[in-house]
Amino acid sequence: MKKVGVLLSLLGLLGLGVVSGKGFEIGVVLGEPSGISGKYMLSDKTAIDGVIGFGSGIMFHCDYLWHDYNALKVTEGQMPLYYGIGALVTEKDFCVQGKIGLEYLFDTNPLGIFIEIAPAVGTDFIFQGGVGIRYRLSEK
Repeated sequence: MKKVGVLLSLLGLLGLGVVSGKGFEIGVVLGEPSGISGKYMLSDKTAIDGVIGFGSGIMFHCDYLWHDYNALKVTEGQMPLYYGIGALVTEKDFCVQGKIGLEYLFDTNPLGIFIEIAPAVGTDFIFQGGVGIRYRLSEK
């Protein structure tokens, strides 16, 4: 029950980002799972992200992320490395997952493209990953 409370709290924070529009990104991810992706920047270096999608059935995950903007330098835009921990809920399982990814943020428009992997452990081991694109509704 405590796990469900933590997941609902993270969802609530993500929902606040949708309502406020500040520092919120929304888009799509293709992979395992494929679906709707959202991210809310809590600060310059931390965020909460979530995906509702379909893979091996209906899946939902939510993660707390840290961003390292100095890991990779690019000549235009920004490319933070991000990593974090969160929860994955499937039709059959509740898992703890880790996540690592790269996101390229364009300077010339409000788009970001990303690639990520997220292995999860519950009653089974589930390996997830995907590529996606998100639109920044506004800057934090």
